[in-house]
Amino acid sequence: MTVVVWGLIALGAVWVLVACAGSGPVLAMRNVQLQATAGRAAEVLLERVVATGAVDTPWLSLNAFDPVAAYQVERMAGIAGLVAWQKRGERTYVCAYLLANGNVLIDIVTICEQGMLTTGKSKDSQLLPTPPGSYLQSFTATLAVLYRRHQEGLQALARLAGMTPLAGEEEFENDFADALERQSEFIRSLALWPMRIPWWYFVRRGQRHEKTVGQLMRAGKV
Repeated sequence: MTVVVWGLIALGAVWVLVACAGSGPVLAMRNVQLQATAGRAAEVLLERVVATGAVDTPWLSLNAFDPVAAYQVERMAGIAGLVAWQKRGERTYVCAYLLANGNVLIDIVTICEQGMLTTGKSKDSQLLPTPPGSYLQSFTATLAVLYRRHQEGLQALARLAGMTPLAGEEEFENDFADALERQSEFIRSLALWPMRIPWWYFVRRGQRHEKTVGQLMRAGKV
């Protein structure tokens, strides 16, 4: 019995520690700022991203993605920088996040009339829930495969939810800040949200990774 009690105490302590550690980044999402770099600083940031092999710049050019900027990201833990490209005539972005450990994570994001679709490369993309109308899928794959999955996801959303991608140009910084603010507000609106973070971390990520948005919708997970 004593062993069981101490086990429960240890589990509770770990649960609280994870909840506390995860709460800070959620609260900070409202204050994240992008600082565009220029000159040699921008070149170095791009070189570091490209050197990892996560981004294929000839592929981006071939698929009509133009560079937006290279940014320093303030108040986002673990992110050393961000390089973004935008598809010509669309509000579709390729975002390459340079992590503090030197790795790069990729998100492809399309802003739609009624929400947005994000296709990420890491299952960590699935950690936090998204607000209604914001859909997320993730796959361990190359940029080209992620983009194909992203297009398939947009087709599924058009068919299942009537969502239409927005055309035209918009400031990347505005779309970026709006998405983070909406997600932060939604998470903080959930009852006892800090105590849900361990479940999201240990269970939610694995449940949703490597599943298309269509599969997630049919399973009632979005």
